[in-house]
Amino acid sequence: MNENAHNGPILGTFIEQGCTRVLAPEVINAARLCLADWLAVAIGARAEEAGRRVRASIAAGQPRDGATVLFGSPAPAQQAALANGTLAHCLDFDDTHISATVHTSAPVWAAVLALAESRGAHDAAMLSAFATGYEVAAHLGNGLGQPLTARGWHGTGVFGRLGCAAACASLLGLDTNAAQHALALAATQAGGLTASFGTMAKPFHAGKAAMDGMLSATLAEAGLEGQPAVLEPGGGLDRTLFQGDSFELNTVDMGNTEILNNSFKPYAACHLTHPAIDAARAMAIDPADVVAVRAYVNPVAKQITGSNTAPPDTPLAAKFDLGHCVALGLHGSSVSASEFRLPWTPEESLRRTARTVQVLAAPEMGYTAARLEVDTKDGSTRSQSIEVAKGHPGNPMDWNDMWQKFDALVTP
Repeated sequence: MNENAHNGPILGTFIEQGCTRVLAPEVINAARLCLADWLAVAIGARAEEAGRRVRASIAAGQPRDGATVLFGSPAPAQQAALANGTLAHCLDFDDTHISATVHTSAPVWAAVLALAESRGAHDAAMLSAFATGYEVAAHLGNGLGQPLTARGWHGTGVFGRLGCAAACASLLGLDTNAAQHALALAATQAGGLTASFGTMAKPFHAGKAAMDGMLSATLAEAGLEGQPAVLEPGGGLDRTLFQGDSFELNTVDMGNTEILNNSFKPYAACHLTHPAIDAARAMAIDPADVVAVRAYVNPVAKQITGSNTAPPDTPLAAKFDLGHCVALGLHGSSVSASEFRLPWTPEESLRRTARTVQVLAAPEMGYTAARLEVDTKDGSTRSQSIEVAKGHPGNPMDWNDMWQKFDALVTP
């Protein structure tokens, strides 16, 4: 090991102590809420094509024993993690750590549940392992989500993979040294492209992060070694991701409890569309009166959701089209999962409204902010600003909001 290493030993020790760490009540509640939301979005995605196709692939030629595959036959733990992690991200309705821009619960809970079932771990160990994985993913990615996304990387495929490796290493009881190797092995597999957003490949990123994180931890358990130095600032992973730019992995101290900064989604669309959806829903304008809409958003939000040159032609693509999502909000939609189901044929009035939306980058806007200006037929212009989108810790969904979301997703 490198004598000057910092992140590796800190993270390794944090992971080793994971299953003996006494969790604060608020952390336990947060982890349970993450699990409840994970179950809701996974069950709600039971008919989604991406999840169905991954399950079909796993079922072909696999022994039908091992860990539970939701809506499928049991499979070996790694394949179960792949299937369930993909399923939980199919609707793009799962929670997010905004600063790291990582969908943490989808892959980490998938990995923890599958490994725990295959190894006979108890409930408390599962909660502790999940909390450990969440913290590792969030601390390494904190503040790097926007620049990572801007360069074409999906944070869930990078930091989510590391979080899954940490959670599984904790559940397996790996020592500090082996835990570092688990992270190093996960880091060398990091990936996931934003160019794949709006397709079935995006939820696959979450499933593959779950699978690879578990694989990394079990290989480290068996003695396979990686290069823990890649976890250090300037140590390799960040240089590859940012290609000479000034961004580096954080020097971690594990002091803050990042799971308390988790964001839950009120809308079944890309998180970057949510501030503008909030603004549109708040305006209560008759869509028939709309002449033009200017949506001012964070530059990364424009890059990911506002640069489309043609209307979305699939429900997956619509989740990443800010014009379509703003139009839904102006039409009074709750932007629930039902808006993105197959067969998908948006009404012409909705398409007309979407065509009026111009997406503009506003460098002063944070990830959670947006401003809409709407010109109407009477010649007036109305505006609505949102500083903190619904679901963010600064504007949280309450238990009633979460229950309504859960009930809508799990009710047949």
